[in-house]
Amino acid sequence: MRNLAEKEEIRKLILKKRLEISPVEWQNGTEAITREIISHVWFREATDIYCYVDCRKEAGTRPLMEEAWRLGKTVWVPKAEEVEMDFYEIHSFDELSRGCFGVLEPAIGAAADGKDGLVIMPGVAFDARRGRIGYGKGYYDRYLRKHPGLHTIAAAFDIQIVEEVPQEEEDVRPQLIITETRTI
Repeated sequence: MRNLAEKEEIRKLILKKRLEISPVEWQNGTEAITREIISHVWFREATDIYCYVDCRKEAGTRPLMEEAWRLGKTVWVPKAEEVEMDFYEIHSFDELSRGCFGVLEPAIGAAADGKDGLVIMPGVAFDARRGRIGYGKGYYDRYLRKHPGLHTIAAAFDIQIVEEVPQEEEDVRPQLIITETRTI
């Protein structure tokens, strides 16, 4: 229980800090993170990009999706149900509407097979060992355990990196974390 309380305390602190990011800081940070991700070999070689739709001042993902479409890649975005999450193909942002938790989601179509591709993961807080605190529902942890063949990169701002993230056995660490100034 101590880990859950610590996670919640870190979650509240980092969400507050993230909401305080100025529009200019958000834009500059998003552009730097985008440049690093789209130049990474996993992005360049992937035919399928699984990508969250940013909200509440998360690192922006629209430029990543636009670049994926420009390169002829398939873009999949998550849709959360009660306890599970799947990814569905979209061809434009017009295909999204407010869904679970007020997040933009696709209409249900054919779900991705999850066999190959690159997942751009959201998160609230991370540490230098790639520990991750999400939003507390475990959607990405469950999805990635079921689809171990996918590469994972978390997109985050430097203010989201903390000294230590309490980890549970079921927590899935991203393979990389890319911020505006470094790759972990």
